[in-house]
Amino acid sequence: MRTLRNPFFLLSVSLFALHQISQKGLGLQIGWADSYLDNLLCFPILMGIWQVERQLRWKLDRLSGFEVLSAWLFLSFVFEVVFPKLSAGFTADWMDVVFYAAGAIGFYFLINPAVSSRLDTSASHGR
Repeated sequence: MRTLRNPFFLLSVSLFALHQISQKGLGLQIGWADSYLDNLLCFPILMGIWQVERQLRWKLDRLSGFEVLSAWLFLSFVFEVVFPKLSAGFTADWMDVVFYAAGAIGFYFLINPAVSSRLDTSASHGR
């Protein structure tokens, strides 16, 4: 469960919680953060939780690039096309998709453990 101890995962969760407390609890308006911070942090948090579930259930350490890309495409479509059509409380903003992508890329490279480092570690123990 390295994911839950990963500093970038912990930073994402902490920033999300602090932003929600400041925005909803304290009523502070923080411009850019109010518009895009949650979108940026969405993928590191959601994909991190999915990764933990896979680690616990199937002992799979890493999400593939295809899985991350598929999740980004699917959730971007749901969040920016489906939800705005179903409810006036949602607004389609294609800049959100850019921030979802940045979060997905951040997750893939900073939270998702690298296969090569795992192979290098196991190879060095064999010597």
